[in-house]
Amino acid sequence: MFRVLLAMCCGLWVLGCVPEKPAAKKKVEKAPMENPMGDRPANPHANAGGPGLDVNSLLADLPDGWSKVAPSSSMRIGQVALSKASGDPMDGELAMFHFPGTGGSAMANLERWEGQMTGPKGEPGASIARKDTMMLENGIRVITVDISGTLLASTMGTGPSTDQPGSRMIASVLETPGGNYFVKVTGPQKTVAAHESKLRSFLKRAKLGGDA
Repeated sequence: MFRVLLAMCCGLWVLGCVPEKPAAKKKVEKAPMENPMGDRPANPHANAGGPGLDVNSLLADLPDGWSKVAPSSSMRIGQVALSKASGDPMDGELAMFHFPGTGGSAMANLERWEGQMTGPKGEPGASIARKDTMMLENGIRVITVDISGTLLASTMGTGPSTDQPGSRMIASVLETPGGNYFVKVTGPQKTVAAHESKLRSFLKRAKLGGDA
């Protein structure tokens, strides 16, 4: 009887020592605009539910002082250099992004862009941002945020490595049936101001793929 009880106790002890299988870690997905370089979706031109922006047509006819360049990041579907104004240290830059089926809402992106700038006195970008909306004839809604101050250093390798005072950002969300497209202009304030009217005309020329 003693041996039986001893065997049962040993069996219970062994069972109690079996380690529990650790719970699988829940995968946390990053917002598409925060993905590291190289994590761009395989097909950036896929439609999410309708015709998207005709990017090739938009980039094919650029105004004077704009030159198409190779994108500096695999996240970008287009990049344009804006010639610098007299006295400014560098050209401005226009970058275009699109994340099929993702990319976040217009408001989420506007808030993220505001967080990339501070005002001339260090105030939060959101407190000095100017916003406007225009509706194009083809149904594309363009929501734009305009901030002047300091462009903060990027922590993701997709922007400046150091803070850039005296900068200006004009960034737009273009809402299409195929998802949101993003057009962001950054650069020295004089340079961006010199290209502002051209940028507005550029955005007004936006059309959906397949438009006549």
